[in-house]
Amino acid sequence: MGNLLRPEADARHRLHQDQDSHRPLSDDYELVGLVGEFEWGQFTGITMDMTRRPEGDGGVDSFIYVRYSVDVKTARKPFNLIHEKGKPFADIFVLAGYSDETEKATLLGWHWGKALAKAPVREFGHGVLNHYIAASELHPLSELEKRMLRLGVSE
Repeated sequence: MGNLLRPEADARHRLHQDQDSHRPLSDDYELVGLVGEFEWGQFTGITMDMTRRPEGDGGVDSFIYVRYSVDVKTARKPFNLIHEKGKPFADIFVLAGYSDETEKATLLGWHWGKALAKAPVREFGHGVLNHYIAASELHPLSELEKRMLRLGVSE
């Protein structure tokens, strides 16, 4: 999947590279994030949003049943679901693990944004403070899938 998304990841990197908020915290960070969003789209059936936004996506990758915003957080070492302190919270956060070897991501679990907002804060590197919930404490995707089926999923 990474080969198909790499041109878009490179374009997004170039789009944001001169912005003050641009902080590439790892190699190919745009690709890693896009692959996680792709897997979320595969899981939900929601078409991946490929719109290039100069100001970013505001922390929202998609919506479930119009009322729930979702932010997919993808990491090479997905030990924790993290979200930067002081940034807006989506309704739902999904953690995905990325493999450099396969250039694919695996959805690992999810949690409510309200819970993540109340979670402890610590620095995981690069001087950025993040709220975090351990991956082992996330809800299984099967639970979210059941909720989505009850509500109906809307693009």
